[in-house]
Amino acid sequence: MTSSNDVGSPTLDVDVVIIGFGPTGATAANLLGQRGIRTAVVERDVSIYPRQRAIASDEDAHRVWQGLGLFDDMLATMSADVRVHFKHGDKTFLSMTSSQSHDQGVPGMCYYHQPELERVLRQGIERFPSVTVMPGYDAIDLVQDEQSVTVTLRPADGSPDRTITGRYVIACDGGSSSIRKLLGIALPGKHIEEPWFDIQLRAWYDLPVDAPLDFTFISDPHRPGVDCPCPMGYHRVEFRVNKGETVEQLQTEEGLRGLLAERGIDYDQVEIYRSWGYTFHIRQAEQWRKGRAFLAGDAAHIMPPFAGQGVSSGVRDVANLCWKLDAVLNAHASPSLLDTYEPERRPNVQQLTDFSLRIGKLVMLENPTAVRMRDIVIRAAMKLPTLGPLIKSNGLKPRYQLGTTGGFFGRTALRRSPRGSFIAQPWVTGSDLTPVRLDTVLDNKWTWVGFPSAPIPTPLAEAGVHEVKLEYSSAVAVHDVAAGHYVDSEGTLERQMHRSRARGFLVRPDKFIYASDREISSDDYARVAAVVEGLQLSGTA
Repeated sequence: MTSSNDVGSPTLDVDVVIIGFGPTGATAANLLGQRGIRTAVVERDVSIYPRQRAIASDEDAHRVWQGLGLFDDMLATMSADVRVHFKHGDKTFLSMTSSQSHDQGVPGMCYYHQPELERVLRQGIERFPSVTVMPGYDAIDLVQDEQSVTVTLRPADGSPDRTITGRYVIACDGGSSSIRKLLGIALPGKHIEEPWFDIQLRAWYDLPVDAPLDFTFISDPHRPGVDCPCPMGYHRVEFRVNKGETVEQLQTEEGLRGLLAERGIDYDQVEIYRSWGYTFHIRQAEQWRKGRAFLAGDAAHIMPPFAGQGVSSGVRDVANLCWKLDAVLNAHASPSLLDTYEPERRPNVQQLTDFSLRIGKLVMLENPTAVRMRDIVIRAAMKLPTLGPLIKSNGLKPRYQLGTTGGFFGRTALRRSPRGSFIAQPWVTGSDLTPVRLDTVLDNKWTWVGFPSAPIPTPLAEAGVHEVKLEYSSAVAVHDVAAGHYVDSEGTLERQMHRSRARGFLVRPDKFIYASDREISSDDYARVAAVVEGLQLSGTA
């Protein structure tokens, strides 16, 4: 990894400039580095920001990090056995688990200490000589033409400004994004007027990584809030600031003692790490692209906090964008492919925003009558044979589905089309009879995954599309799995294809299904070939 002190020339020419080095920017840098794309990451702070802003991520982000070869290291400091409770007074009216990953092959919601997450992501970048990290710079100006983007950088140490030129820019610089402002892109939306107060503390013990967590929404009309023990002994407690209170008062020793006592926490038995006040913002940029510059993460959309989707949404953004940049830069695909980024991603952001706000409304009810009705209705729903298990498994959370209108998917959509959905990730067994996760076999490539009755179409094979040949579980029973063939002994892929009335899927590098065998057409062969041919991916060495 190269720091700014190692860069001698006043202008560094790269393919992609990333502004911002939080989880979204660091994930993007890994994705581009994995593909050998010359990348520079510009960051204002010299070291990892110490405050624990985000605390959770879900299966969609975990699958991306798995593909980068980083998720096992992350899990070493994460807690994956998480239970979520909604509590009113001394009674819990709703409990659920959040470990469901909907056949994605990785844990569902995990909790972590954000600086540890960022440490793993930044260390991952050290594998890729094509990525340069430039800490200690602010982006203060941006100009672009038909060929490139030039960003003016101001060093924090007071030395002269410098410029950096790339073919594309990804703004991952947060809700107050300087790049978004320089592009003149509006960020309409609203904020919830109620101020909230957050205390990050550390107990004088380490919570074991594998210990189950109890994430609790305090759904009390007198003082709604959140209580979340985190790995490594960290603990987050959040409170609504009531009328007559100020953040300044709450940050005094007396104020902190009183708030913690409301949760049964002894001020003298913990270390107060940080405390701060904030308000909730719900905003989406009017456009996520202007010319050669793209917005990702909080720069594009500020999510309400109740569903813990801030980090995961940013990771989803760059996972969608970076394989397309790879196709344009390395395979000479048409730059129009990049126009599909926002249409594919925005619908999911809106769905999760709405879902998060529904959770927030449950937590922040103030009318005592409405609160009693909420508790009664939810307890009754939990007893229903179908709805109860769905709620308990967090099944009401929207599945990650990409927008297909304006997206890069098959032209034809038949009934039960799988277009725009993830291919499941079971364990599969190859000729050496060693089980591996499917994504290891897919290897971030365009891949045809099909049973013997649906071999790869010849035009796709000629274009360089990879093929994974599926066999039925009987092949493992007789120890007869041919080279290049794989068995999903639990039938996960077979069930997914059955639901789609398909026997084969064309899968994009981001693990989303382009089309099934019963939908794909000759027009699709030509479209995909134009994106695939010449595209080269490097591994995660």
